[in-house]
Amino acid sequence: MRITLKQLSIFKAIHHSGQISKAAKELHMSVPAVSMALKELESCLGSRLFERSSNGLAINDNGKVILPYANEMLSKGMQLEQILAETSNCIRGSLRVGSSKTAGNYVLSRKIPLFKKEFPSVEIKLVIGNSITIEQMVSEKELDLGFIDAKSGSSNLKSELWLKDKICIVTGKSNSIIGESITADRLSKELWVLDEAGSISRIRAIQLLKSAKINIEQELTMTTMGAIKRAIGTGIGLSVLPWIAVVEEVERGELVELKLPGWEHQRHYWSVVRDNEPMAELTSKFLAFCNNEAIS
Repeated sequence: MRITLKQLSIFKAIHHSGQISKAAKELHMSVPAVSMALKELESCLGSRLFERSSNGLAINDNGKVILPYANEMLSKGMQLEQILAETSNCIRGSLRVGSSKTAGNYVLSRKIPLFKKEFPSVEIKLVIGNSITIEQMVSEKELDLGFIDAKSGSSNLKSELWLKDKICIVTGKSNSIIGESITADRLSKELWVLDEAGSISRIRAIQLLKSAKINIEQELTMTTMGAIKRAIGTGIGLSVLPWIAVVEEVERGELVELKLPGWEHQRHYWSVVRDNEPMAELTSKFLAFCNNEAIS
């Protein structure tokens, strides 16, 4: 039996995408080459790893057994690359970073190119998802480092406070409420544009509004922060958003922060790494870079 790291990488790509064609595009390979690598891996293992479904390929019970071993072997392979890179006195290698949506879209998406400019031989992949998914991917060795918006409760992960931000009430520059006396009763009569039902950001927003005695009488629901900002940018409606997501629009005068007396709320973001293994130098350098640069 001869299993290669390339085969395992292809196996994981098919698992994540659910289709051979999408996996091929992600890996910059041809569809026949990806299909052949999967067949070779299944032949080595003597069992099929996927079953066909209406949406493509779904991992089966055999594949679920293989997945943690694939994660472990690929993680060890990347660690070996980083160790060899460190001994050559040149920072290079691959780094897999995950982040919750706000931190990923508004902080890390800008910081990663700056890190790449300083260390051009480093390859970085950024995965953006909800905090629970990112936490799980770090725990299962699919990511080297994660940034989430709540301290991890996993026993095998170590959390450190990374970034402090404020939560603010914002609206568009043409909203007639600007210049009026801002009270809970007045805000209760406004249209509120909030995140989708069940999301952590929506739950937090409603909790904060209730604590300020603001009762939502009418609302709109949108699934992305970009859509929410564009909606309130019309001058119709308010929202509760993190400062790092709106600071540029506020500075340009497109959005306005409303000052409600007593409204002082913070949001914290945490870095997470596995607690049961030493941190690679590349991971450590990137984390230090983010700690130094995150609030600029």
